[in-house]
Amino acid sequence: MTDLATVENSIRRRSFGTLSTLDSSGNPHATAVTYAAAGEGTNLTLYITTRTTNVKVKNIRRRPQVAFVIPVPHRFLPMMPPAAVQFAGSAEILNHENADARGAFHADWFLRRILAAEERIVAQRAELCFIAVRPRRWLSTYGIGMSALDILRHPGQAIGRADLTGGN
Repeated sequence: MTDLATVENSIRRRSFGTLSTLDSSGNPHATAVTYAAAGEGTNLTLYITTRTTNVKVKNIRRRPQVAFVIPVPHRFLPMMPPAAVQFAGSAEILNHENADARGAFHADWFLRRILAAEERIVAQRAELCFIAVRPRRWLSTYGIGMSALDILRHPGQAIGRADLTGGN
């Protein structure tokens, strides 16, 4: 088991990941996204700002099951493959005025810029919305809480998971 607090910290310190959805035929569609995590002390939810016309939104409306991967680069060894957090979960399309999603994006300078850029795009072409991504019970990890050297020495010990429900 990987310490949940360590995993959540890794997620909250990042803002980039890959969201995978399923199209109408059940084929996967993966896309890189910028996300904002809900504030500490809340249930883990990732918010993505996008437009209602995007493929990922159409896919989620049909099938809310998603997968999400967050790379966690090694700070001083960027040439090493990153550690990672990945999970299966469900997604929900939210109105662009959703207070929780807007609050998550307003908590960080960079994320405020992303939201402002999306709002400028929307003013020209389409409707802004948020995607709320909520993991199921497990967060699977690779190398979280380990140094790059420890991962190289003990790669089998780099595989872990954290239980969101507090159970084992």
